[in-house]
Amino acid sequence: MNQAPDLIVPTDLVDPLDPTDLVDPLDPTDLVDPLDPGGFDLYLPGHGGRPPVVVLVHGLFPEPPPVSPRRTPFFRAYAAQLASRGTAAVVLDHELTGGMRYPEASATLDRVLSAVRSSGEVDGDAVGVWFFSGGGPLAYPVLAAGHEWLRCVALTYPLLPTEDIPGWPSLSDALRGLGNTPVVLTLVENELPAFVAGQQALLAAPPPGLTTIDVPGAEHGFDTGPATEHGRAAVLRALDAVTGQLVGTP
Repeated sequence: MNQAPDLIVPTDLVDPLDPTDLVDPLDPTDLVDPLDPGGFDLYLPGHGGRPPVVVLVHGLFPEPPPVSPRRTPFFRAYAAQLASRGTAAVVLDHELTGGMRYPEASATLDRVLSAVRSSGEVDGDAVGVWFFSGGGPLAYPVLAAGHEWLRCVALTYPLLPTEDIPGWPSLSDALRGLGNTPVVLTLVENELPAFVAGQQALLAAPPPGLTTIDVPGAEHGFDTGPATEHGRAAVLRALDAVTGQLVGTP
């Protein structure tokens, strides 16, 4: 993964979502205060023990925003909703807040996953990873590695590379490593054209454990604005699908 970051995705595919504008996708959500073990925020459910954990991976931004994704109501709300369903949640910032630094972001994600799994606060053998938008390419190295501890993968309006890129796993590599691990894929009816091909490629070779959530009438980033009936239902279904794989049916 020593190639220039702009070889991972075309340089015009910058995530259109402004972190300063990201709002609670289920407005209102009862937010909770996370722990800060260093380098990421950890949200824990109230029942104690060592719960399974979901790591939330943000998308791509052209330059460092005034408010990092980790601190936005959007990711705080997703994390709080996961914690209310019995899983821990982790939110991290990575190098995609400074342009197309995919190799560096992948290394940061690996470090955080290792730190989370070794934490005594969570069950390191029951981990889900949830990728949003332009963070989608970061899924390929995680999936291709075939980790036994990976129990669920979620992809929300993801960017997924379709061409083989030197030094980066392909979609077929990712699917081989994924095996039967459940995948929760959220798609919008009015997707950005540049994101459609990768999503269709995944649907053309669907993994065995794929659950698809379609959001009629919605656009890319539907959950970053005021809640709608279809949007709220899709977010709730995705949350329940992910936590259902880790803690059982909500």
